[in-house]
Amino acid sequence: MRFYFFIGILLLGMAACHKDDADVKERAGRTLIVYLGVDNNFAGEGGQKIKALTEGWRESYNGNLLVYSDGGEAVLVYIHENRSGKSLADTIGKYGAENSADPEVLKRVLLEVQDRFPADSYGMVVLSHGSGWLPQGQLTKPASIIQDHSDEMEFAEFVDAIPMMLDFIVFDACFMGTIEVAYELKEKTKYIVASPAEVLSPGFVYKSMVGHLMAPEPRLTAVAKEFYDYFNLLDGFWKSATVSVVKTDELERVAEFLAGIGDVTVSERVNLREVQQYGYASHALFWDMGDYVSHWAPEYAGQFAGILDRAILYKAATPGYYSSGNMAYNKIRTYSGMAMYIPQADYPALNEEFRKLKWTKAVSR
Repeated sequence: MRFYFFIGILLLGMAACHKDDADVKERAGRTLIVYLGVDNNFAGEGGQKIKALTEGWRESYNGNLLVYSDGGEAVLVYIHENRSGKSLADTIGKYGAENSADPEVLKRVLLEVQDRFPADSYGMVVLSHGSGWLPQGQLTKPASIIQDHSDEMEFAEFVDAIPMMLDFIVFDACFMGTIEVAYELKEKTKYIVASPAEVLSPGFVYKSMVGHLMAPEPRLTAVAKEFYDYFNLLDGFWKSATVSVVKTDELERVAEFLAGIGDVTVSERVNLREVQQYGYASHALFWDMGDYVSHWAPEYAGQFAGILDRAILYKAATPGYYSSGNMAYNKIRTYSGMAMYIPQADYPALNEEFRKLKWTKAVSR
C-alpha cells in the first residue's frame, strides 16, 4: 500500500492514433514499459504520471516509452515527439474495464510491447499497492503487488507473468525491498529499485526518471537518489523514504553465506524488539536484514555486511518512516538496504507460505 497524499485527476489530451503509430517499430536500444495498476484509490495518479513522463521524454533517447494505465478504462500509451519536437502521448490501445491485477493481463501487455517495440533491452516501472511477497488477503491492507479494486495479483503470479529478461524493475509500491522479492526475481531482472517500507505519494520522480532509465547504462542510483532527496527535504512525517538499488546476480552469494552459518529463519536466539523493523501498523513483518544478522550471529556481522553491500549498489533512508496503518512515524536506527521476513507465532499462515519461497529453501538447506 502507498499512503495517498492527494487526489487530483489531471485531464491529459492525447492525440488520435493513426495506423502508422501502431506499426511495429525498428529495433531500439531500450523499450521501457510503465505499468500503472491504479484502478483503486490511486486512479488520479494515472494522468499525473503520464503527463510527467511526457514532459520528460526526448526524441534523442534511443528507445521506446510505453505506459499501460488502468484507472477504470485501461489504455496503452506511446510517448514520443512529433516532427516539430513536441512530446505527445498517443493512445495506441484501448482495453476497456479490464483487471490490471490479472497476471494474464500483465503478461499480454508485456508481450504486446515486446512484439511491437523490439529492443536490445527492456525495463519496467510498476506503480500500485504492494506488500512484498505476502499472499493476497493476508492482512487486507496493504495489498499484494498490483491491486484492482478488491482483486490482487499474487507476487508469484507477477514473477511468472514476466516473459522476458529485464534490465531493471523499479517498484513504486510499498514493501517491495525485501530479500524474498529480490531473490525470487533474480532470474527475471538484473537490477531492482525498491523500498522495504511504505512509499508515500507522489512516489518516484517520473519526469526526470525517463532520462535516467533511457540512458545506455540506466542510472538507477540517480532514480533512487532523487526519490530519497525529494522526501528527505520535507518536514514531519512526510520526511519518510527508504530505498535501495539491488544487483540480483550477487544474491546467491548472500544466500550461500547465510546457509553456511545456520538457519537464520529461526529467530529464538534474537529479541526481535531490538531489531530495526519496517512494518504496517502493529504488524512487525519485515526486519532490517543487516541488523537482524548482527543480532543473530554478531561474530559474522562484519563479514555479512561486506557481502550484502556487494548486492546493494545504493541505499538511503530518512530518520524515520511513516506507517499509514497506525498513522505513526517510526524511527530508523540503522539501514542495511534490505529487509527480510522472520517467522513468528502470530502469523502461522504467513509462515507456511514463507517456507515455499526460493529464498527460504536457499538459506535453510
